[in-house]
Amino acid sequence: MIFIRVVIAVLAGYLLLAVSFNLTMVPAVSLVNPDRLRDADTGIMTNWFIFMVQFPVAISTAVVGGAFTAWLASRPGRKYAISALIWFVIIVGLIQGGRFLRQEVMSVSQSDGAPMQEVASDFGGVPPVPPIWNVFMLPFVGGLGVLLGGRMVTRAATALSLEPTLPSSSPPSPPASPAS
Repeated sequence: MIFIRVVIAVLAGYLLLAVSFNLTMVPAVSLVNPDRLRDADTGIMTNWFIFMVQFPVAISTAVVGGAFTAWLASRPGRKYAISALIWFVIIVGLIQGGRFLRQEVMSVSQSDGAPMQEVASDFGGVPPVPPIWNVFMLPFVGGLGVLLGGRMVTRAATALSLEPTLPSSSPPSPPASPAS
């Protein structure tokens, strides 16, 4: 029963993480000044956008996904659910990064040495191309956010005594004798 709850928590947490990330990044891309979004010459995403917009959005949405997973998994499976979601985010992100890299290599090889056309400064709604290091770093940023969200729920539940604590291994102390 715990295994089913953990699997449901991981899938629901990832779905919440992915949907909230996409719903947050679409307005962010459209609201940021194009000079801050991409390099005018190459079309590559700027470091400013990566560190000031994309990474904070990734961490905050991953915290929400990790907290939701930890809450949904409950105490017996919480540790396993958080670990599974961290690995799921990293593995899926790296697979998507590999697909992106393969797509970039294929598009470069299809040009067959033809001279590159001059890149216009107006990209007409084409999303910016992220640098390769960002594609492979973002899953680990998401994994960190999941860890933070899961630990936040674990610590809050323990501090608020919403869950019983495990009995300690030390024997109970004898009652104090009344003073004569």
